[in-house]
Amino acid sequence: MAISKEFQERFIDLVSDLEIKTKTEIASTIGITYATFSKIYNYGIFPTVPILVRIADFFNVSIEYLIGNTENDNFIKSDNPKKFKERLYELRIERNITTIYKLSELIHIHRNNIAQWNNHNSIPLIDDIELIADYFKVSIDYLLGRTDDRTPYN
Repeated sequence: MAISKEFQERFIDLVSDLEIKTKTEIASTIGITYATFSKIYNYGIFPTVPILVRIADFFNVSIEYLIGNTENDNFIKSDNPKKFKERLYELRIERNITTIYKLSELIHIHRNNIAQWNNHNSIPLIDDIELIADYFKVSIDYLLGRTDDRTPYN
């Protein structure tokens, strides 16, 4: 369970700008459970990546901004979003990384995890997403297919 004070503060700041006042209504409006809302708001606990995407989409911000990796709140959503596994495949091909085993060695993530992302169309935890984005020198949002801008946030 990953925890981040920066993420917690950014989330609190974003929800404080909403006209809605009760936490239950805010959670419902964002499209997350109250339990998830509470874990983020009170403790800075990271939800799953799909929930992070839902929150970032609601506020129209990048994942990197949401989790506190950048102060840059500019975000241009892709007209044709892609799935994580598609983006990962494209990046592998660009680097001539032909096997999951080779990718596993390069990014230091077990090949079974990578195979599961490919075979079951699942999404890694945020820590793994950050490692992969750093390795390929792209933004988390590009890797997740939310934007077509590859530029990493600084």
